[in-house]
Amino acid sequence: MKKNTIGIIIFIFIAQLLISSAFLIVKSHGTPIEFDVGFGTAPVIDGFVDGATDEWASAEKLEIELFPDLSNQSDGLSIELWVLQAEPNLYILARFDLNDHSSSEYDKEFLGILIADWDAGLDFTDAKIVQFSNMSTNNYSYLDYYINNTVYYEDMNLNGDGAAKLEGNQIVYEFSMPVENIEGGIEDVELDHGDTFNFEIIFGKTAIYPSGIVISNIISIHLQYPPGAPERRIGELLMSISTIVIFSTIGAFFAFYIYRITQLKKEIERIRS
Repeated sequence: MKKNTIGIIIFIFIAQLLISSAFLIVKSHGTPIEFDVGFGTAPVIDGFVDGATDEWASAEKLEIELFPDLSNQSDGLSIELWVLQAEPNLYILARFDLNDHSSSEYDKEFLGILIADWDAGLDFTDAKIVQFSNMSTNNYSYLDYYINNTVYYEDMNLNGDGAAKLEGNQIVYEFSMPVENIEGGIEDVELDHGDTFNFEIIFGKTAIYPSGIVISNIISIHLQYPPGAPERRIGELLMSISTIVIFSTIGAFFAFYIYRITQLKKEIERIRS
C-alpha cells in the first residue's frame, strides 16, 4: 500500500510538471514584458499635445534612446515615449528636440513604428510611418507598410493613423493602432489584449525604407484587457484549474497516507499488547 501511494503521488507530481511546462512553452513564445499599458481617454492624433484637455495624462511616460547600432548603444538620441490604450486603439507618442530639424538634410525626416506579432520575436512585419515631405510647412503623410524579407510593400488598405508637427526645435509624432481589429487584413499585425508585442521605433532622414533608417530601438508592450473584461485567457484559466485539481488530489492522497500510517500504528500496538 505504501509503495502504491508513493507511486501515485510521484505520478501526479510529474503530470503537474509536464502540464506546467507545456503552458510555459506557450508563454515563452512572447518576449519579456517591459511595461504594461493602462487605459485612458483617447487623444486626438494631430501632432499637437493639448495641455488644456491633458489628453495624454493617462499615458505611460518613458524616456528612451534611439541608436545607430543596437549592439553598441552609444551616441543615442533621447526621446520621450508616451503610450496608452483607449478603446479600441493603442496610442503612441514620440517627442524630442533636434537643432537641425529645419535644415535641408532633415526636410524629409520620418519616424516609424515597426510591429512584430506576439509570437514572432523580433521579426517585424508591419510598419506605421509618418513621413515628412516638407518640414518647414509641416507637410507629411501617414504610411502603412507590410514587410517581407526587409522589403517594404505599401498596404492595400490603410490601417491606423499618424500625425506630426514641428514647433521650433521640438517635433511630436503621434500614432494610433487598432487593437483586436477583426477587419484587419493579413498585411497588418493584429494587436490583441493580454499579449506582449515588440515594437521598433525607427527614425530617418530620407524616404527610403529600410536604408533610410539611421537610429532605432526596441521596446516590448503588454496590452492589458479593457476595464471590466476577463483578464485571463482560456489557457491561463485551465492552468489554474489543473493546478488546483492536481494539488488537491495530492493533498487528499497525502492525508489518506497519514491516516493509513496512523491506523497501521494502532494495529501494531494492539497486536503487541
